[in-house]
Amino acid sequence: MTATDTFSESAPTSATAPMLEFRDVVKSYGSGATEVRAVTDMNLSFPAGQFCAVMGPSGCGKSTLLHLAGALESPNAGRVLVEGSDVSTMSAVEQAELRRRHVGYVFQQLNLIPALTAIENVMLPLELDGVATKQARARAADMLRRVDLTHHIDRYPDDFSGGQRQRIAIARAVVGDRRLLLADEPTGALDTISSD
Repeated sequence: MTATDTFSESAPTSATAPMLEFRDVVKSYGSGATEVRAVTDMNLSFPAGQFCAVMGPSGCGKSTLLHLAGALESPNAGRVLVEGSDVSTMSAVEQAELRRRHVGYVFQQLNLIPALTAIENVMLPLELDGVATKQARARAADMLRRVDLTHHIDRYPDDFSGGQRQRIAIARAVVGDRRLLLADEPTGALDTISSD
C-alpha cells in the first residue's frame, strides 16, 4: 500500500494501525558543535481516540514532536507514521493533503490569516476540501458557537483578544473531519473556564 492509497477518500484505514506512531525518531538542528538534538530515539504509539498531553520545560522538544507528527518537519532518522503511512516517504503534495484533510493543528502562534475574518478563517479548511460556501459558513458558525464565540465573527483577528483568537484557531483545527488533532499550547491564552 502506498501513502496515497492510505489517504485517498475511498481507501479504508487499517483498524489495527495506531493513529500516530514514532519509530526510532531523531530530529536535530544544526551540525557539528552547533548541533542541537530536539528528539532522540523517540518511540511512541497512540491508538485512535486517545488523548495525550506532552509536558516538559521550554526547549525540550515538544513543538518539534508536534511538527514531526503533522508532517511540518521530517525526522533526521526513524519513521513517523500516521495511520500506518510513513509521512517522510510522502511527496510534499501528499503531506499537504494529509495536513489539509486529516490533521487539525492548533499552532502555538495561532497562524490565523489576518486578511480573513474570524468565520472565514474557520471556513477555509472546509472550502479547500470543496464544501460549498453556504454550508462551510454554517459549519464554521456552529464551531465558533461551540468555542463560545458568537459575536462579531465577521471581524478580523486583530479585533479580538488573545484568548478569543486562540478559540478561533481551535475552531479552525476541529471544524472538518480531522482524525488527528495536534495542539501546541492550545490553552495558553485562555482563562480556566474556557480551558476546561
